[in-house]
Amino acid sequence: MSVLLLLPCICLAVPQQITASGVYVMGENDSPKIAKDAARQEAMRAATEKAGVYVESYSKTKNMELSADDVRVISGAVLKVLREQAVPELSAGVWKYTVTLTCEVDTDNIDLQSMLENRSKLEKLQQERDALKKQNQELLEKYKQAKGVEKERIGTELESQYNLQDIFDRCAIFIQQGEQRRAIFELNKVINDRKVTDSPLAYAHYLRGRAYYERNMDNRAMEDFAAAETTPHNDKIYPIWRARYYQGLIYSDREQWEQAYAKLKQAWDDSGHSDPDIEAAMLKAKRQAYPSRYPEKRRVPQRENGEVDWEKVVSEVLIGILR
Repeated sequence: MSVLLLLPCICLAVPQQITASGVYVMGENDSPKIAKDAARQEAMRAATEKAGVYVESYSKTKNMELSADDVRVISGAVLKVLREQAVPELSAGVWKYTVTLTCEVDTDNIDLQSMLENRSKLEKLQQERDALKKQNQELLEKYKQAKGVEKERIGTELESQYNLQDIFDRCAIFIQQGEQRRAIFELNKVINDRKVTDSPLAYAHYLRGRAYYERNMDNRAMEDFAAAETTPHNDKIYPIWRARYYQGLIYSDREQWEQAYAKLKQAWDDSGHSDPDIEAAMLKAKRQAYPSRYPEKRRVPQRENGEVDWEKVVSEVLIGILR
């Protein structure tokens, strides 16, 4: 019996391989490239869900209870794609694409404690990844319904978004896993590609700025955040506004409190007043930038036994009145 109980721990000590598939049934005049990319996105979703099972099991071996959101965020950060196979198939007169991914979850190298401590950063990147995937899914639904020239136009846009989504998704994972150098290398190619403009270019600058920020290369990060802000973009599609949050954090580290507050206030408004991390950083910068508006509370005098020293309290009050 004791041997059986130990088996899960032994199995979880080595990298776990996951196989997951996604299928896209092609409609009339559908692009094979779009069909393949849509199937791959579905396969990634399924692989992440399977990875969650291993992450949750591993957390129990460490006597740690993770919420469903914790499992999802950590799964997205530790999943690595090893192989990818795309197979077109004609079945009952209908073409479909099946993409099968072979992935790995290396539970032996998961630092759950560190990940939970940095959960906020991981979660924000995961939210950005989810938002971009949702955007692609919405565009895919429009593509399915479109015809003629409109279908061709949406198809061109969708192919470009899928290509960039794959790069951005990979770079976000690199940043989540602490491999900022690899993220910077990939994003350099996107930023130097003259065909990439507007929102995708702005987002590439923002992500590279994030990678530089994590490496404590603040000057480089600030250059990229500024480039992201000045590049024409749509904040509703790509969350470029988050660059202002990290600019505010850098100004705070430099004790340039007025600039920090201005950037963090913008980020707080852009977030819809929904991000507690931004709010906390903003209020701290505000107190530091305008100390006269937020005087420090005086400490009540106490005796050695912890009781209030009323003699000193009365004395301080009288001195204040006389002054």
